[in-house]
Amino acid sequence: MVIPLSDTLFLPDAICGFSECAAQATRLAAALRVPYAPVDIHAFPDGESRVRVKAPGRHVALYRTLDHPNAKLIEVILAASALRDQGAARLTLIAPYLPYMRQDIAFHPGEAVSQKAIGQMLSGAFDRFVAVDPHLHRTSNLSVVFGGKPSLALTGASAIVAHLMTLKPAPETVVIGPDEESETLTRAVALPLGLNWTLAKKERHGDRDVRIAIPPDVDVAGRPVIIVDDVISSGATITTIARIIRDKGSRSIDVYATHALCDDQAMEAMADAGVDRLISCDGVPHRSNGISLTDVIVSGLRISP
Repeated sequence: MVIPLSDTLFLPDAICGFSECAAQATRLAAALRVPYAPVDIHAFPDGESRVRVKAPGRHVALYRTLDHPNAKLIEVILAASALRDQGAARLTLIAPYLPYMRQDIAFHPGEAVSQKAIGQMLSGAFDRFVAVDPHLHRTSNLSVVFGGKPSLALTGASAIVAHLMTLKPAPETVVIGPDEESETLTRAVALPLGLNWTLAKKERHGDRDVRIAIPPDVDVAGRPVIIVDDVISSGATITTIARIIRDKGSRSIDVYATHALCDDQAMEAMADAGVDRLISCDGVPHRSNGISLTDVIVSGLRISP
């Protein structure tokens, strides 16, 4: 997608990106017809980082996905400071994967509410925020996380649907979401394709201890199955669902995710459980990437002040 020059009122006039997501940030800059500038990081022996970036505009969007976030967050804050010092008047953080959103309350005494803490830290450095399928749970919208600042919570559903349309899934395909929280994404993928969908029920007893049940009235025997999820990290949920579906006689199992964080061991476990393909959006660089989020982000920026 290339943006008409008349539609640029609220769009950034430059994109800056970090090395691990330079390909995605460069594509976004090209679609927006704005300059791209890399953020240079030098790691010192003591673990500190020197961050250097030359601001090519007044309204700059800093692009970095924040998986494995701890060091990345500090470098993002330093990059924002450098851009402000060079005269950037408006800063947008485009973080396709936004971390620390799950913990929106203290579940046990003494726990930090990470969503609040990270939101306060980032809102002090940026004016606007863009994320894709953030884990908000009980939080009504993304702007609440950032103290009411303009925030855009996009979804990867339309990109997944566009990809699936090119593959023409069989009409008997069943789309399955891993839990109740995945209903919005599952519906958004299944309905435009005219496919039946359902939700599994999940009980999580630890990072890798997940118990899953598929509704007993769901018939997958001899039918293709598509599992959709916003984030795959340990892969335990997908592995468990795939094993159940395989034992019920499904013809094939494909998995689509907005964000794939899983390691090679998790990928192997999913394959052993019966997953034929894992295809993810490219918000987090991963070997399973097969779907670009560029059009999703561009479309969101066009309609967001």
